[in-house]
Amino acid sequence: MDKGTGTGAADGWDSWDDLRIFLALARHRTHAAAARALGVNATTIGRRVHALESRLGARVFARTPSGFAVTDEGGALLPHAEAVEAQVSAAGRALGGAGARLEGVLRLTAGDGVSTYVLAPRLLAFRRAHPGIRFEIRADNRTLDLSRREADIAVRLVRPRERSLVARRLGAMPFAAYASEEYLRRAGRPRSVGDAATHDWIDFDAALDRTPTSRWLRKHLPAARLVVRSNATTVLVAACAAGHGLLLIPPSFARLEPSLVRVLPPSLFPPAEVWAVTHPDLFPSPRIKAVLAWLVQAFASPDLT
Repeated sequence: MDKGTGTGAADGWDSWDDLRIFLALARHRTHAAAARALGVNATTIGRRVHALESRLGARVFARTPSGFAVTDEGGALLPHAEAVEAQVSAAGRALGGAGARLEGVLRLTAGDGVSTYVLAPRLLAFRRAHPGIRFEIRADNRTLDLSRREADIAVRLVRPRERSLVARRLGAMPFAAYASEEYLRRAGRPRSVGDAATHDWIDFDAALDRTPTSRWLRKHLPAARLVVRSNATTVLVAACAAGHGLLLIPPSFARLEPSLVRVLPPSLFPPAEVWAVTHPDLFPSPRIKAVLAWLVQAFASPDLT
């Protein structure tokens, strides 16, 4: 928008950035969380929202004990901002899927464990074959919104629920129980699920209760003593290696921690399905298809079992 015309002031905002910041604060409730989502400073959020409210002549947020809440005026603006966001995202997907050359930025998201122990070690061979593709790997155990271009491709250890996305099954990832040698010397070695119920366990925090490990523990050890919880797989692996308790992880993760020892029969733990998902507007892109083919090969690697 041409700021020199004064149109932005008349309409109440100067650019799409105003609406992005409005939506981020509406969804995340605090300046700090909205800033992290957009990759800007928290002071920028507050300053831009204040400027927007000044131009509109209305308060679009009210401060509450749990964060910022959208006012009635902000609620009237919200569906229009979301409609603009959808159009901008659709335009971005169309541009991203139109290029025939294998170059550009590819935003790939996966849990931090998969990102650290599976994707990063296998990425060099792909980049040598396709040097024009630059990767942004977002290691996040949350389910990101691909329709908003939070990522181009997501790798998940749960079956996708969104019917609007294109999903490809990459294979299955086995899980096993591990503990450090130091912990086993101190607490003894469990040999059955009954034994395991008396041990300390390490697992994801409650916000990630859909993970394969959390589901297994809830089903088989509902009273498990969870002594360390985290939203990051790498933190859980480090805690296990330090001797805090038992942990369910794929064997490929444990191989990089020499102090970890497998305990309990591996047949107790069903493998997790691994899926890659992308938006249908991006799926025709040769760049997307090349990365999907690489992911299929990566998860078929024998050293992941």
